[in-house]
Amino acid sequence: MRKTLLSFLLINVGLVVTLQSCRGDENITEPPVIADQSFVEEFDTLANAVAKGWVITNVSDPKGTGVWRQGGGTTAWFPPFSNKGSFAGFIGTDYTSTSAASGIISNWLISPLITMQNGDKISFYTRAYQFPVFDPSGVPTGDSTDYGNRLQVLINTANEGTAVGSGNTRGSFQPALDINHTYILSTLDPVNFSPYAFPSQWTRFVVTVSGLNQPKKGRFAFRYYIETGGSNAYGSGVAIDKVTYTSVNHK
Repeated sequence: MRKTLLSFLLINVGLVVTLQSCRGDENITEPPVIADQSFVEEFDTLANAVAKGWVITNVSDPKGTGVWRQGGGTTAWFPPFSNKGSFAGFIGTDYTSTSAASGIISNWLISPLITMQNGDKISFYTRAYQFPVFDPSGVPTGDSTDYGNRLQVLINTANEGTAVGSGNTRGSFQPALDINHTYILSTLDPVNFSPYAFPSQWTRFVVTVSGLNQPKKGRFAFRYYIETGGSNAYGSGVAIDKVTYTSVNHK
């Protein structure tokens, strides 16, 4: 009799727990499904990129005439990494971003607004614009240099804006990648060559979005940033091609 009563009580306790658990299920909310944000930007035409929501802003101090341009200049600096039309199918900017012989270069290329999640990836190709090197008598040495370029990738999930201040400031954008922050000069000279200099050929870089507690709307940006750049200081120019944003839920 005692065993029968004990079994009955245990069964009823289990039933209560099960019922209570089921009652709680109706309050569980599934997280919203984030639409695939993936895209590829080839910069085959600058006008099309701007129409898609890309923002260009030069906040160098003092500000020069240099902006992000199709092919980098009036004529393309070199062939693009990839293109679907124009020979100048990439975007670039240079040391004329500042009007000073030695000033602060801070020239921004900001992405359209997207919803970011941990694990999303930003990949792109970049390379430096090279100048020939001459000896003291003005004869080309066969070497080339970029005078020490630098490019940052930054992410802003604090708000949906594009404000970046001026000079050394960066608004709500936080650094995610800093290429050549020590301004190592690129050279073909095997004695002085450094693999840590800004690449002189198209090179792929990848940034992974992390640190978010939930999906957030925001933007990523490329910043041509040189603290002492200009016509008599660091910097020649940098180019960007085939920017790919891949959502973690991309299929």
